[in-house]
This record gives sequence, C-alpha cells and structure tokens, in this order.
Amino acid sequence: MTKNKKTHTIIVSDLHLGSKMSRSRALIKLLKSYNFKKLILLGDIFDSLDFTDLTQQQWDFLTYLTKLSRQVKVRWVEGNHDQGLIKITSLLMGIKVYKKYTWEYQGKKYLAVHGHQFDRFIINNTVLSWIISFLYSIAQRLDMKNRRIVNYFKKNNHGWLRLSKKVASSAIFYGKLYRADYVFCGHTHQAMYKYDHKIHYYNAGCWTDIPSSYLIIDENGVCLEYAK
Repeated sequence: MTKNKKTHTIIVSDLHLGSKMSRSRALIKLLKSYNFKKLILLGDIFDSLDFTDLTQQQWDFLTYLTKLSRQVKVRWVEGNHDQGLIKITSLLMGIKVYKKYTWEYQGKKYLAVHGHQFDRFIINNTVLSWIISFLYSIAQRLDMKNRRIVNYFKKNNHGWLRLSKKVASSAIFYGKLYRADYVFCGHTHQAMYKYDHKIHYYNAGCWTDIPSSYLIIDENGVCLEYAK
C-alpha cells in the first residue's frame, strides 16, 4: 500500500466548479494522496452563480471539502468568479473566507490573494472580460481531451503573458506593503514563479487544464507541483 506524501500546506486555485472543464475528481484524488494540515483555496473555486451547472462529481467535491474542513484548516480566498457565492457556501460548509489571507510559518510571512485585484482590464471592462472568459471556456470544451490548444495559446499569447507578468509585479509590490516574504496568486491560470525585491511570488495556476498545478509548503520551502 502506497503511503501518503506529507506536507504542511497545499494551495490550489481556479477550480471553476460549474464548468465542464473543472477537474474536481482529479483534485479529490490529489488531496487524498497527501497528509497535510492546511488547505488554501485561492479563489475562483466556482465558475458562476448558477449552481444548476454543477455536476455530481463537483457536488462530491463540495461534500468532500466539508468533511475535510473538520480535519484540517481550510481557508478560502475570494476570487472574482466567487463573488456573491462564497459567504453563503462558506457558512454552510464551515470554512473561513478572506479577501486576502496572511499567516506565518517557519519564521516567514505569507500572503495569499486571488489576483484579479491587479487585473485592470477586468476592473475597467467587466462586460468585455466576461465575453473573453466565455470564449476561453468554449476553446477549452473544444480541446477537452488534452488541452493542447489552450496550453499553446497560454504559452504564446502575448496579452496573456503580459497579464501574468502584470499580476506578478503588482502582487510583489502589494507584498512589500505587508512585508511578506512570499506572495501567492491565482486568476491568470498560468503557473509561475518570480523572485523580485526579496519577495518570492508564486502563481498556483488552475484546475481546468491538463496538467493542473498546485503549491505545497513545508519546512523545505515552497514547491510548484503538477498533476495529470
């Protein structure tokens, strides 16, 4: 029998429950493969306000998450897709919700924020950003098997890459204000690491693409991991 891997904290972002691309079953499998003490849901766990879009697998994930919250600390950071849902669901599930979440571990200060706060395009162009998000979801559905088209687009689209860099730079500046050693974001669906101004920045990526990405934190530091 394979023993579970051990870590202290797991961070996942952008599961988008309600979307057909959400890999909720794969995430349950991943979480069950670890022994850990804290889970941070780094925003956009839901895709929309419409619960009728949730599949049985996605409801199973919410049930699992409720049970998990009785065993480990679960902290939910609000994303732009979660707005209007997160307070109700967190109360029902017994999970604490934050706009931003800060904590200390092994003498270091950590800051987690979804990242949409640093996306000026979303803030200034709500309708257009929704249309782009809708078109992106269609592209994902057409590319359901292995996500090659979507992954190629993310790696080669200059606008997407600029957004990832812009969110990273703004998050690092934000981290300086809080005197954080580490800053974590999601939102861009682009897993990445950057070190600047003595701050370690990580983007947790998403759970709608293959492979999906997540972060682990233990006494050895922070590590960006991938799951197929």
